[in-house]
Amino acid sequence: MNIFVIGSFVQACCWAVDKIPKPGETLKANGIHIEAGGKGLNVAICCQRLDENVHVMLGIGNDDAADSLIKLLAAEHISSEFCFRLSPQSGYGAGMISSCGQNAIAVYPGPNLLLNHHHVDIAKPVIEQADVIYGQFEGAYEAIEASFALAKQFKARTILNPSPYQTITANLLNNTDIIIVNEVEIIDILALSTTNANLTNLTTLQAWQVFLVSATQPLWQQWQNNHITKKLLVITLGHLGCIAINQDLEVTSVPTFAVNIIDTIGCGDAFASGFCKMILQTSLVNTLRYANACGAIVANQKGVLSALPTATTVQDFLIAKAYC
Repeated sequence: MNIFVIGSFVQACCWAVDKIPKPGETLKANGIHIEAGGKGLNVAICCQRLDENVHVMLGIGNDDAADSLIKLLAAEHISSEFCFRLSPQSGYGAGMISSCGQNAIAVYPGPNLLLNHHHVDIAKPVIEQADVIYGQFEGAYEAIEASFALAKQFKARTILNPSPYQTITANLLNNTDIIIVNEVEIIDILALSTTNANLTNLTTLQAWQVFLVSATQPLWQQWQNNHITKKLLVITLGHLGCIAINQDLEVTSVPTFAVNIIDTIGCGDAFASGFCKMILQTSLVNTLRYANACGAIVANQKGVLSALPTATTVQDFLIAKAYC
């Protein structure tokens, strides 16, 4: 398949801590890890490793971090044709990872937010040939909106991860086929209060299913169906697994794989990559299971880039789990 990613690149700096600090608290870190990161970059690299044909559009700086990125893309067999140097400094990210696998992340997007419809026009020949278009909100909203609008002219499947969350315009929403969010972002997208009493009981996949059938109905009223593909909302739920629900309120849930959780940063990106690879090739259940496997493999390792799986890694993982 041809996958086009409206990406994001940040030089990621991650600190290992015993716990996530409270406001005003200073902690001693036990280690630090620095590597190229960004949600869009992670997805592009992972999809390529999963044996798909990937193009990525990135806003980068005129600095050493960007130079290293170009070399990384070449090593991963991804073209840097649509890497645009738009500012002196590239984006940067800071993450803290606790000993129990929890994380807190802050991102300075920098030139990622400077991509616009002019850059999309340059990439138009590739977008026209894409089977799947993937975007996320570390990248420029204008570039995502323009890419998705163009993609729908050529009937590509559009997948949006609205993270870090911001309001989705009606135009972008209606050009989006699939939304992937986590358990925090679903509260934002449904405009619910985290103090809502119903949320405290969501401790099982079954409870989430019941909740989503009721809570998503206002979303389906806004999210117009194009009568070609059913709109699909996918929610990743960490240790529980994942759930998908469509506008007909048909719910599909797949439990997670049991692994030793070491580092959860990048798990969502790995899940999205597996989903992008499989959604046009197999059933929804198999797609979600494959995506869960990609996320579990990353959770079981330190770092992100080195942990992003290959197609062989996922196949071996699924075979091993089938006999557990």
